[in-house]
Amino acid sequence: MQSISLVCFSDVINGIEYFGVSVGEFGGSGVDGEVFLVNSTHLQILGFRVGKPNLPPIPFAFISASNEKSTPKIYQYHSSPNGEWLENLVSLGSEQHKTHTRLIVKMTGSAAQWKQFAVVDNSGNIIASVNLNKKSPQPFCCFESEPDMGLFGEYGIISDPIEVIDSRTLRIPRFSYKASQTPDGYFFAGAGTDIDQKTGKKAMIVGRDSTLNACPMLKDITDQTMTVRLDRSQTIYDIEWISVFCYKYSHDFGHLDMGLVENEEQVPPYIPDVRTSEPPRISQRC
Repeated sequence: MQSISLVCFSDVINGIEYFGVSVGEFGGSGVDGEVFLVNSTHLQILGFRVGKPNLPPIPFAFISASNEKSTPKIYQYHSSPNGEWLENLVSLGSEQHKTHTRLIVKMTGSAAQWKQFAVVDNSGNIIASVNLNKKSPQPFCCFESEPDMGLFGEYGIISDPIEVIDSRTLRIPRFSYKASQTPDGYFFAGAGTDIDQKTGKKAMIVGRDSTLNACPMLKDITDQTMTVRLDRSQTIYDIEWISVFCYKYSHDFGHLDMGLVENEEQVPPYIPDVRTSEPPRISQRC
């Protein structure tokens, strides 16, 4: 299980990335890599490397208790200054000897119907495998300040309880905020007893902001469902609160205390979208 270690850069909390529920490592037989359950339909492999020749283009198989086999779809994880993305792979090609830092694996059906995840050769023989005998991570519901209430604060700030979709994505239902009456307002997440510019980071509103630029809320919002993504350096296990925050004057308009312990509540890790190329650099003015 990937442990979380907090470090501090410029007084802002950062966390080590969370990968999901570890189901084991490919050990021996010239195969390396640690396998994690992402959710009920996906795995990811860290540090995959296989030195054997004569492997199929996709050298993986899911195996059921009755020995049925299924070949998955695979994706290569990429990270760039403009954002994270997945590349669809039809083959690991001639570079199977090379270490693939992070592969995402999409299974047929769900994890409940498969007993093993294996590396196989051209004849379908198992070279290495891990057992799929652990519970898949699930979204967490919900954080609330009072029954049926999430965020609450100044300028009409109110919402329903907040759901954790994955390790970096929050859903805030029925959010209201009289933003036109404030200098600026951001969703802002961090840790510590004080809520100020040094203890948190701006979170982006999915579908509106870019990875590089979170814009302030300046127009009134009434009963909208907001999907919010934490900064790339944070996960839900690193933060202790989410705030509607005036960055200009470093003022907390209202916040909700949060806190999950990885060993107790395991949510799906964040997985980026599939793209054909690196995300473009978007020059976005707020």
